[in-house]
Amino acid sequence: MRIHEHIEDASSLLHQTLVPYYGPDLPHPSAYLIFDGETAELLDDQIARLLASYSVDINHGFVPFPDPLDQLPLSSKFGCWEVIMKDLSGYLHARNVRSTILSRLEVIPIEQGDLLDERELQRALLVLAMLSHAFVWGEQPVSTYIPACLAVPWVEVTRKACRLPMLTHSLMVLSNWKRFDVNKPIELGNIALLNGFLSGTDEANFYLVTIELEDRGGKALKHMLKAQYFAGKENEQDVTNELKAIENIQKSMLNTLSKMFDRVDPYIFYHRVRHFLSGWKGNSSLPDGIVYEGVSETRQFLHGASAAQSCLIAAFDVFFNVQHVSDQTRDFIDEMRLYMPFKHRQFLHMLGEHAHYLNDFVQKSTSKELRQAHNACIDQLVEFRNKHIQIVTVFILAQMRKSDDETSSSARGTGGTVLMPFLKTSRDETKIKREKF
Repeated sequence: MRIHEHIEDASSLLHQTLVPYYGPDLPHPSAYLIFDGETAELLDDQIARLLASYSVDINHGFVPFPDPLDQLPLSSKFGCWEVIMKDLSGYLHARNVRSTILSRLEVIPIEQGDLLDERELQRALLVLAMLSHAFVWGEQPVSTYIPACLAVPWVEVTRKACRLPMLTHSLMVLSNWKRFDVNKPIELGNIALLNGFLSGTDEANFYLVTIELEDRGGKALKHMLKAQYFAGKENEQDVTNELKAIENIQKSMLNTLSKMFDRVDPYIFYHRVRHFLSGWKGNSSLPDGIVYEGVSETRQFLHGASAAQSCLIAAFDVFFNVQHVSDQTRDFIDEMRLYMPFKHRQFLHMLGEHAHYLNDFVQKSTSKELRQAHNACIDQLVEFRNKHIQIVTVFILAQMRKSDDETSSSARGTGGTVLMPFLKTSRDETKIKREKF
């Protein structure tokens, strides 16, 4: 029986998110072109307010500020979800996560007045996504359905948030951490993972390294907007200064990404962490997709969590006008946008509306310093992608060969794409931006 007749299959949800939207709370992309930048302080203040309207923080980027909620109120009707989340790793180790969910959860209707607080909404999205993925992947054989007690509220909550019912990069990373000292930076040593699947140091560090990276890289967004603004003003020196600031941030990101080798054991990542992030599209374990019980009898096909869903990396591509046009990258990268938070997608659209300002300005400029600053940023983006390829080689391809799972040429990421052709093509398409100058 379909409990919600108005809910169609996931493909219809995908199409609903394709059209850019500028509501009363979202400024049009041209908004920051009218910045009054007479003083640096005034310009920064205006940029901060613009970013905030897209749920982006001037100091932290796409990392939420204030920090994520660590738990829904146990006294609320959603408290039963949190009770299971508290012992999720134990249920997974005991291999009774499915029976626990089926026996202890009922369908909870999501009312119009529920989850109005953004932090509560994001917490509900994370909890329902993790419980659903634990149900699907936590026991063998894999489940070909998500029970109504999870599927119905999950779809309702995702519709409320203009999201897809899937565990995504933004949920598992951006919404899943806490600081020990809120007065200190968001960095390793001061952050902990809120929830894992099987838990353990390596699983936590995989996400914590990524959180630090997202926070450090998020500081580049204000410089991107300022660079576009100054390019529109044809101010070569100010554009150059902003690009140099971006390059320094990129170096910091690369340094953080390299910590993955020291903090995470590749064997544990491959065998204990990775499969919980998988989706039900392009996945040989679920070739016929999955049924969201109580929502639709139609089998759904959705990608799992993927680094390609990072709004931060997408922002660098958009800002530098990197064109992913090959068959290996174009469609997948476009589809990954649909797995990003709604307002963050709109921010990327806004940034892309003015990518030509910087691109055109650098192309026509005769300033050697400006061109060098631009190319240095492109070089850093290429190096970042090279480092990602190294990580995939060590953490996935080498482990596959040891386990005789797949050949490296056909290895797929948790997002469902064939890994190496996608990653190498993305890197090569980035290199092109430098070769033009």
